[in-house]
Amino acid sequence: MTRAMANVPAVVLASKKNVLAKRLVSNALLGIFAVAVAAVLTCAAPTAAAGPAPAGEGALAVPGPFIVPAAWADEPADGSNAVDVTQLPDSSFIYDTSITDLSTADTYYDKQTVQVTGEVVGDRIDAGDGHHCWITLASAVDASTVSVYMTNESAAKIDMYGAYDRKGTTLQVRGTFQLACPSHDGVSDLHAQVVSVTEKGKATPDEFKFEAFIPGIITIMIGLVMMAVFYLLRERQR
Repeated sequence: MTRAMANVPAVVLASKKNVLAKRLVSNALLGIFAVAVAAVLTCAAPTAAAGPAPAGEGALAVPGPFIVPAAWADEPADGSNAVDVTQLPDSSFIYDTSITDLSTADTYYDKQTVQVTGEVVGDRIDAGDGHHCWITLASAVDASTVSVYMTNESAAKIDMYGAYDRKGTTLQVRGTFQLACPSHDGVSDLHAQVVSVTEKGKATPDEFKFEAFIPGIITIMIGLVMMAVFYLLRERQR
């Protein structure tokens, strides 16, 4: 009897725990149901207010293929935007190149339209016809040069020819390169068509810089001191 009465509180406690667990589960289910109902009502409200959607509205729009109208080369074009179907491909130009490449050029550059930039050095040489002359363009990278055949009007743009104490005019020349020019005894030259000045020439006189003499002065002083020390040591040995 005593043992049975001792087990009563334990049974009652277990029963209370079961009731509490059931209530928690019920409350959780009710909460989930309420949230689901609220979500459904929220999604349905705009649709109901706006009325029925027209056919096709709300569906995923898939872009169709972009169709480009066909065009043909022989079709007439407006203005100057016309295509000449009889025009042949032209590979007779290279444009920007270097004086170094032209100085070591092979047949690949022969009769090609090229464009080079360099300093005018040396002297102007008259061609003898009274209308043309030769000038020499030097590379800014190395000692490469190229002879340029141009008109006297183009050569008049040169304000200074490069020499020891001056920097020559920098020209940009576009023209046809002749590896072995048939008109000029087979020499390699560039027949200029367009000549423009990119930088004017300027004098570059040598400036006296005392700092450049300091290492030499120090070396001479060290030599004199060593000579004096050697002389004194030699005198003591006598």
